[in-house]
Amino acid sequence: MLKWTCLEQTLMKSIYQKRNLTTKTYVQSEKTLNKVIYAPMKAFKFGLLFIALFSFHLHSQQVDMSQARSMCANATAQQKQMARAAGYDLDSLCSQLQTQGTSSNTGTTATVTQLPQRNAKQAGDDGVVTKKEASNPLSLFTPEQISAMSPAQLARVIEQVELKAQERTMEPLKSFGYDLFAGEPTSFEPNLNIPVPANFVMGPGDSLNIQLFGKVSQQLSLVVNRNGQITFPELGPITIAGLSFDEARQLLKQRVKEQMIGVEASITLGEIRSIQVFVLGEAYKPGAYTVSSLSTITNALFATGGIGDIGSLRNIQLKRQGKLVSTLDLYDLLLRGDTQDDARLMPGDVIYIPPIGTTVSVAGAVKRPAIYELSNEKTVKDVIAMAGGLLPTAYKQEAQITRINDEGFTTAIAVEKPLNSNIKIKSGDYLSIKQRVEITRDVVKLSGHVLRPKQIAWRPNLRVSDLVGSVSSLKPMPQLNSAIIIHESLPLRKLSVDVVDLAAALQNPGSQFDFKLQPQDELIVIGYSESREVQLASVIEKLEKQASIRQNAQVVSVSGMVRFPGMYPLADNMTAQQLINLAGGLAESAYTLSSEVTRISFENKEESMVEHHVIELSKNADSFILKSRDVLNIRQLPEYREFATIEVKGEVRFPGTYRIKKGETLRSLMKRAGGFTDFAHIEATLFTREELKEREARQLRQLRERLKADLANSQLEKANVGENANLSSLQQLSESLDSTEAVGRLVIDMPSVLSGDSEDVILKDGDSIIVPAFRQEISVVGEVQYPTSHLFDPYLSFEEYIERSGGETDKADDDRIYIVKADGSVVLPNKSGWINATGVTIEPGDTIVVPLDVDATNSLGLWTQVSQIVYQIAFAAAALNNL
Repeated sequence: MLKWTCLEQTLMKSIYQKRNLTTKTYVQSEKTLNKVIYAPMKAFKFGLLFIALFSFHLHSQQVDMSQARSMCANATAQQKQMARAAGYDLDSLCSQLQTQGTSSNTGTTATVTQLPQRNAKQAGDDGVVTKKEASNPLSLFTPEQISAMSPAQLARVIEQVELKAQERTMEPLKSFGYDLFAGEPTSFEPNLNIPVPANFVMGPGDSLNIQLFGKVSQQLSLVVNRNGQITFPELGPITIAGLSFDEARQLLKQRVKEQMIGVEASITLGEIRSIQVFVLGEAYKPGAYTVSSLSTITNALFATGGIGDIGSLRNIQLKRQGKLVSTLDLYDLLLRGDTQDDARLMPGDVIYIPPIGTTVSVAGAVKRPAIYELSNEKTVKDVIAMAGGLLPTAYKQEAQITRINDEGFTTAIAVEKPLNSNIKIKSGDYLSIKQRVEITRDVVKLSGHVLRPKQIAWRPNLRVSDLVGSVSSLKPMPQLNSAIIIHESLPLRKLSVDVVDLAAALQNPGSQFDFKLQPQDELIVIGYSESREVQLASVIEKLEKQASIRQNAQVVSVSGMVRFPGMYPLADNMTAQQLINLAGGLAESAYTLSSEVTRISFENKEESMVEHHVIELSKNADSFILKSRDVLNIRQLPEYREFATIEVKGEVRFPGTYRIKKGETLRSLMKRAGGFTDFAHIEATLFTREELKEREARQLRQLRERLKADLANSQLEKANVGENANLSSLQQLSESLDSTEAVGRLVIDMPSVLSGDSEDVILKDGDSIIVPAFRQEISVVGEVQYPTSHLFDPYLSFEEYIERSGGETDKADDDRIYIVKADGSVVLPNKSGWINATGVTIEPGDTIVVPLDVDATNSLGLWTQVSQIVYQIAFAAAALNNL
C-alpha cells in the first residue's frame, strides 16, 4: 500500500499544479473548462485509485481492498459526477468490488450521444457523434511496470494523460435557447392536439358534437358552413360564426330548451378548422404550413422545426397582410415563462425570423454559461442576470471581458464587482467570470495520524490543545513526543517548521509546550504505524523548492540506528534529540556513547567544506543545534546483532530451535542438545546451510541450461550425419534434473567433530542439523535390474550387493560405479584385476550407484556429472523426508 499512497500523493500534486494553469484560448468557456478539466482532475485521483486497486487485485493478493470499499461507501454524489466527467463510472466499479467480479476493461471507451435529428447532417449520416473519454493511464502499462516506476515517472505519465484529456474534452459555448427546438417536422398535417381556450371564436369549418337526451336521445355532429351557420334538425339554421365557443354553446342550449320540450343538450367542440401560414426567414425549414386555427407563433415554430442556427430568438415577427402585427421575444418565454406576446395565428399569416442580432458569450462561474443574443441588455450586470446570476463558487470581485477592438486586435478589459458593473457590452464580447481560488485563509489545519482531519477558523490565542482536543481524536499508536507545525507566512507563502511535544501540550494546556497557532498553520501528527516518507514528502519537497542562495533548504537527515531513518524538516534551533524523536526514537541496537553529525559548511565563499562533529547522545543531544542539510548518523552497538537460530531435529535428547551466539560451534551445540539417543545414526547426520542451498540452486539452474543446450546440439549433430537421435535416457535424466531442488547439504564427519579429530564447524544463522535413526539397509540404485535396498551384511562387497539387485543393465557404466556414504560423501571404488575392489568398506546407510553409460549413448562428459548430482541431492532430500 505504500506505493499506492505515493501514487495518491503524486496525483494530488499534479492536480494542484493544474489548478493554477491559465488558458490562452479566450473563445472557450470557463464554465466548460471547469466542468471538463478542473473537476475531472479532482476526480482523477479518486477514479484512478479505484482502477489501480482493481487492476492490482487481479495480480496481487497484497492489496487492501477494504480501502476501496470504504471509498465506495463514502463517495458523494458530487464525487461520482466528477468521476463520470473524468471517464470513470464509480457505480460500476463499486458494484464489481462488492461482487468480487473480474476487472472491467480499462482501455479507452467510447460514449455515443444521440444528437437531435435536426443536426443529423452536421453529425453524419447516422446522426450520432462519438467522443472519447479520458484514458486510464494504468491501461498503458502492466502492473509490474507501474510498481517499478518512481514517483517522478508516475507524475510524468499522469501529466501526459491529463493534457490529452484536456485536448479531447474542451468544447465551445453553445448558443442559448436553440435546444428548445430539438425535433424535426414529421409531416405537414395540422397539429390538432392543442387545448381549446374558452374564448375560441367559431368560424366556417369548425364542428360541434351535440348529444340530446331526455324525451329524445340523439347524437349530432354539425359543421359551420360558409355562411357561418349550422343546420340543427327541428331548429333550422342557427348562426354561430363570430361567437366564442362558450357563447355558441349557451345559445344552442337555450334554443333546445325553449323549442324542444323535455330535451336537454350536451355540447362539445369537435373538429376545428385548419389554416395555412408561412414560416420564412432564418427558419429551420422555411415554407408554407397547415396548422390548427388554435395555433400561436410558438405552436407553429415547434411544429415546423424551429429556428435555424443563425436565426434570431428575440425578434420573431408576425406579419398579416403585409403589416407587422406583433413581435415575439423567445427569451421572455425561456427565462421568465411569459407568453403574453405569443399571438394567435390567422389564415395567411407570415412568421418571419430575421438573422441573429448582437451576441455576447458568458462563461465561467455563472449558472447558464452560453452565447446570448442581446435586446435591451446593455451592461455587464444585465448580461450576468440573463445568464442566471453567479455561482456560489464565483469570484465576485472581478471579471474579464475579451474584446476585438476596432483595429482587429484582441484586448482585455477588467471588470470590478461585475454584479453591479455598468460597463457597456459590445457585440462579440466574451465575458469570463472566474472561479474563486480554492485557497483557505484564516484557518488552521489538523492532519496526519488523526481519525478525522479537519480545519477550523483561526482565532487569537488558539493553541495546539484547542485544535487537537484530546488523545482520543488520534489514531492508534500516535507519536506523542513529536508533532510538526507548518507555518505559512503571507504574502509569499514561505514555509517554516516547529516541533511540538504533543503529550506535554495536551497534559498542560496553556503552557509553554502548548504553542499558539497562527493563521494558515498546519499541525501534522505522526504515527508509529505509518511511513514518515509518505507523511512528510510534500512538506520536504516545498522546503527544498524554496531554497535559494540566501537560504539553504531547511531539511536534515538521520541515518543508522533509529526507528525511521530518512529526511525531516528542520525547525528553528532544532536539536539532535528533537530529530531523533521525529525519527521515532533510538533503536535498541543504538550506540549512545558516540554519534556523528556530518555538515556542509558554506563559510568559505570559494568552496564548500565538509565537517564532522562527534556528539555523545546521553550528554549533549539536547544542546547540539542542527543546521541545514546536516546528517545525523546513529551508530550501531559494537558486536550487536540479532540472535541467530539453529534447528536441531531427529535423534537427539532435546530437539528444537536453539539461539546461538557469534562463533558458537557444532560441538558445543550438540552438548546443549543433550547428546544423542540410543537410536541415533550419528554417521548419517545431515547438516544443511541456507547460503549453500542458494549457491546450489544457482548451480542447478546453470547446469539445467547447459544440459538443454547440449541435448539440443547432440540431436542436431545426429540429424546432420543421418543417424537416429535416440536420446530417451538422456532426456529422462534431464527431466530428473528439472525436478531436483537444492538442499544445501554440508558433508561433515560427525563422530570426528565430536571427538576432536577433525575441525569443529562454526555455526551460522539458519543452519539445520538432522540426526536420523539408525539405518540397517544398503540401497542399490541406477542401472541395475531391480533397484532396491538390502539388509546390511558386513561380509558382502558392493559387487555382491549389485548382484543381489539382479546385476547391471546393458546401459550401465561399471567403470564409474560410486558409493554415497551415509554422511553424504562419495567414494569411488579402486579396481584392479578381475573386478576385485580394494579399500572400500560398505557401512549401514550407504547407497551404491550404478550410473548410466553416457559414453555409449553420447560423448558428453557433462552427463556423468549430472547423474552424480541428481543422486546426491536425492539422497539428502530422502533423509529430510524420512524424519
